[in-house]
Amino acid sequence: MAFKQRLSDLSAKLQNKGKALFSGSFSKEEELQALSNELKELSPATKHTLLTLVNNSKLQGKITLPPQDQLCAQITSYAYLSPEKRPYQIGDFYLEPMYNTLFHCIYLNHKQKICIIGYRGTDTKEKSDLLSDAQIILGVNAIDPRVGGSLQLFDQIRKTHQDYQKRICGHSLGGTLCYIVAKHRKVDHCCTFNPGSAPNKIFILMLRDTLLKKERTQKVHTYKILGDPVSLCSYVGKTTSFFIPKWNPLKLHAMKNFL
Repeated sequence: MAFKQRLSDLSAKLQNKGKALFSGSFSKEEELQALSNELKELSPATKHTLLTLVNNSKLQGKITLPPQDQLCAQITSYAYLSPEKRPYQIGDFYLEPMYNTLFHCIYLNHKQKICIIGYRGTDTKEKSDLLSDAQIILGVNAIDPRVGGSLQLFDQIRKTHQDYQKRICGHSLGGTLCYIVAKHRKVDHCCTFNPGSAPNKIFILMLRDTLLKKERTQKVHTYKILGDPVSLCSYVGKTTSFFIPKWNPLKLHAMKNFL
């Protein structure tokens, strides 16, 4: 009953945020207002940091990605597929069977020595994923068991593919995992799509590092859609925001918007 109530509360919160955030036309000013209303309990310095990053973010009316991040978007979408349904080859990148699991997939380019890890995002059919995103959205300071697994996976790849570039990508909860890996490990490129966010300690630290242009955040690229309630606080690294005219806030959050 407690779990069902948390999911019900999450659904209601998403709906309320969506109605407040989106009204046919959406702008940075409205996003700023939404953040101001949402983050009243933050310290003035943290609030100033986040609002400055919103103002500094790039705004586009059409979703376009550089080739490197188009590939990351593809791999991120494949992370949602069951392991046996993922394509074996994408251009010069090949699926690594050893690391092909329900929670992530890895594609390798052996000629250019590039490794791309795709972390799976939220699957609305899985209650564990819904709870994880609920913790993110509601700011609950709980340890998601997938955090440790994501860091361990990166450490394994670092040992088995020492001379490869390490790139990571993810959507929603997968994007949040990318943020955490990029914070604690040295990555060559981090690409996130509508990553889950909350005004908790890790986000506050990474937002401040972004404002200070610390090296670890300069490798992070955040792509988000204005009005998406899940990625409201996600302005880590180099952020590009897109405007998509959809009424349903959950459709704004979908990964297919970036493909």
